[in-house]
Amino acid sequence: MTNKQVNLAVIGAGAMGQNHIRFIQEEIGSELVAIADAYEGAKNIAEKAGVPFYQDYTKMMEDVKPDGIIIVTPNHLHLPIAREALKRGIPVLVEKPISDDLEDAKKFAKESKAANVPVLVGQHRRYNPFVNAAKQVIDRGELGKLTVASFHYMIYKEDNYFDVEWRRKKGAGPILVNLVHDVDLLRYLIGEVDAVQALSSSSARGFETEDSAVVNVHFKSGALASMTLSDATVSPWNWEATAREDAQYRPFDADAYFIGGTKGSLSLPRLHHFAYNGEPSWHKPLKLVINPVDPQLPHKMQLKHFIQVILKNEEPIVTPDDNVKTLETLMAIKQATETKELVTLS
Repeated sequence: MTNKQVNLAVIGAGAMGQNHIRFIQEEIGSELVAIADAYEGAKNIAEKAGVPFYQDYTKMMEDVKPDGIIIVTPNHLHLPIAREALKRGIPVLVEKPISDDLEDAKKFAKESKAANVPVLVGQHRRYNPFVNAAKQVIDRGELGKLTVASFHYMIYKEDNYFDVEWRRKKGAGPILVNLVHDVDLLRYLIGEVDAVQALSSSSARGFETEDSAVVNVHFKSGALASMTLSDATVSPWNWEATAREDAQYRPFDADAYFIGGTKGSLSLPRLHHFAYNGEPSWHKPLKLVINPVDPQLPHKMQLKHFIQVILKNEEPIVTPDDNVKTLETLMAIKQATETKELVTLS
C-alpha cells in the first residue's frame, strides 16, 4: 500500500480514548471516521468530532470499514473487540495490556499471527526519544554489565478517578493499569525477567484492588531491580510528572528510573549519565554527562508508526507476543503479592 491518508476509528471514548481522538485529528496522515462506545453519553464526543457514533462496535466495523481501529476500552474488552477486527482484516492498535487474562493473551497472539493482520500494542513509551537514547547507551555497553535498577511510579489519583466502577475492581489497580508501562521498559532496557517477589496493600483506599506495591525483580542476566508503585502517594517520582509527555501533568526536574552497571549509571528521563574517567573507583570523582535529545510526544510517534503499519511500510514495534512477556511478568507480580512467595517465570 502506498502512502495515503488512513481512516481510523476509536473504540472507547474515555479519557485516554479522547486523547487518541485528538491525536488522530491533529495527524496529517490520518482521518477520524467513527467513534464507538457502549456508553450512550459518549455520543456527544462523536458529535463534537463530527463523526458517526456507534454503541455496537461490530456494526461500526461493518458500516464504516475503517483502515484501522484503536481500542481504548477496559482491559477485559480488548481481545473480544480485537478478534472482531481481525475477522474483518482490520489492523488494530490495542491499548496495554492486551488482556487481563494471560492464557487468552497467549491464544490471541497465535490467532493474530494466523490471521496475518497487523496488531500493535499501545506501549507508547517505547517511542519516547529519551527511552531510546537510554537504550542506545546500554546497548553500546557504556554502563558495563548491568547490576541494579530502581523504577518508581508514585502518584496520587484523585478520588473521582475511581467513580468508574471497573477501576475499583479486581483486574484494575496500578499493577495492571500502570505498572505495565514500567515493566515493558524494564524488559526493553534491562532484559528478560526470570523471578519476582512482591508485596501489595490496599490500605489507603480499601478497594478490591491494590493501591500500593513493592516489587523485587531478578533478570536472566543476573541483574536485579526494585519497583515501587502507588496511586495513593503524593510525589513527583513517576514517569508522568518527569517525562513531559502530557501537558496535564506539571513537569518536575526529577527522575523516575535509575539503572546502574559496572561502568556507569543512568537516570531517566533526564538522561543523567554518571561514570569515572578511566577505571572505576569509589575514591575518584564521578563525571556527569547529559546528552541532548530532541523531544517528541510518544503517543503521536506511536500513531505515526501505526499508520505506517497499516500502510505495510513498517512492522509493529510492540507485538502481541512481546506484550505477552510483559503480561507474564505482571501476572507473576500479582501472584507474588497474593502468595508472598518468590515466583519463577518459565
